[in-house]
Amino acid sequence: MLYNIVLLLGALLALPKWLFQKKYRGSVLQRLGLCLPPPTNKKQVIWIHMVSMGETKAMIETYLALRKQYPDAAFYLSSVTQTGQEEAKRSFKGADHYFFLPLDLSWIMNKLVKRLKPTLLILSESDFWYNMIRYVKAKKGKVVLLNGKISERSATRFSKFPHFTQKLFQSIDRFFVQNKEYANRFISLKIDPKKITVTGNLKQTIPLEPLSEKDKLNWRTRFGITPKDQVITLGSTHAEEEKLLLPYLKDYKVLIVPRHPERFSFVKKLLKEIGNPNFILVDQMGILSICYQLSDLAIVGGSFIPGIGGHNIFEPIQANIPVIFGPYMDTQKELVEIILKGRSGIQTPVDSIEKALKEALALKENIPALLKSSQQAHTQIEKELLGLLESASR
Repeated sequence: MLYNIVLLLGALLALPKWLFQKKYRGSVLQRLGLCLPPPTNKKQVIWIHMVSMGETKAMIETYLALRKQYPDAAFYLSSVTQTGQEEAKRSFKGADHYFFLPLDLSWIMNKLVKRLKPTLLILSESDFWYNMIRYVKAKKGKVVLLNGKISERSATRFSKFPHFTQKLFQSIDRFFVQNKEYANRFISLKIDPKKITVTGNLKQTIPLEPLSEKDKLNWRTRFGITPKDQVITLGSTHAEEEKLLLPYLKDYKVLIVPRHPERFSFVKKLLKEIGNPNFILVDQMGILSICYQLSDLAIVGGSFIPGIGGHNIFEPIQANIPVIFGPYMDTQKELVEIILKGRSGIQTPVDSIEKALKEALALKENIPALLKSSQQAHTQIEKELLGLLESASR
């Protein structure tokens, strides 16, 4: 099959990276399908697949609801990235197994599905794997897409292979998508509109673990934050964004949280060259929300350079601080609309960042109203999702 051949060639090209890059150490055998998760004798098996940290966090509330509804079910959680798996282990307590998704080659995925026997497979956002979905359906399992999205570029590519696309998407039982724009793109690929429900972005439902005053004091001491400091968290940054943004932040205490841990050494070297003691590298994963709670303002990366599409800009709002983000937010359009409409953040290019900093600090008073309206809307969304997931898992 052509799909298997293309995937195998891609795997061969990626193999040196998997073998020699530090972030892949310990996961190569799983990715190659040579070390599969153990089977279970539980009657109901729910398999939740997530890509990275953001997608994982967005699934927390759904996981907790399903655990409560199905306490005797087996839960298998698969990830693509190391940060995604670390977040799953931290936030999805009590799951039966956590593993890296192996290559979607037919002989590997057939063996994996036979072993897990999932009654329900939950996919996240836009990570669609043909053989995974096909074999789950062949074993009479249900397949649901949560927080679904599809870019215009991806929709165009799928439209060029109508036979493959039809087989892929017709096997998904329900599509819960972030907005009407994504819904229309799925419909343009000949998906039955009755299968599609617009839920909004589930990243708004990510629970925030509030810090106690004692914990805040301990973290402030660790980072050298004094009462007179105005603190900005520069979060989820990608290559070049620190260089672009830090020259405008000289008068602030800045906690810099790169998106990927392999960039820690580069940012550390950059900060040494800059020599500003108020610029602090946070070289620990999983504490971005803590940094937001120590800050007066957040700047979220992945949005000041093209090609990434932005990250979760609602998380700072949940920490009760305004947010600034760049012009490249292609994958987070609904969050942009919500935050700008709620006057709780500012979208700006890099060269206008100084003006945005002064304006954004005054927006904090608008955040409580935005949080209240958002929670009301998503309480109803969660009820609908749980009801539909319950029917899918029967």
